[in-house]
Amino acid sequence: MNKNIPERISEQIDFVASYAGDCDDWVTIKKQVMLGIPSKLRKLFSTRDRKTKEQSLNDFEKNIINYYKNITGVDLKVRTLEERRSLQNVC
Repeated sequence: MNKNIPERISEQIDFVASYAGDCDDWVTIKKQVMLGIPSKLRKLFSTRDRKTKEQSLNDFEKNIINYYKNITGVDLKVRTLEERRSLQNVC
């Protein structure tokens, strides 16, 4: 558990890590985590840019990526929209 991450979110991250395997796509993992947490906790996550649809990480998400790497050994990558489209259905 990480003191910067609410317990409910860290529990969901642990659950997602149990089935995500070697998926290293940040957006895929983020979506899975957000599916299992209450809406009031979702506000901690950043939103994508309205025009470009690209992701930009906030400090909270950087903590999640570090936590995920510590528990799984997988270094999550932030990919561009184009890169994610080319990887569709890989993770």
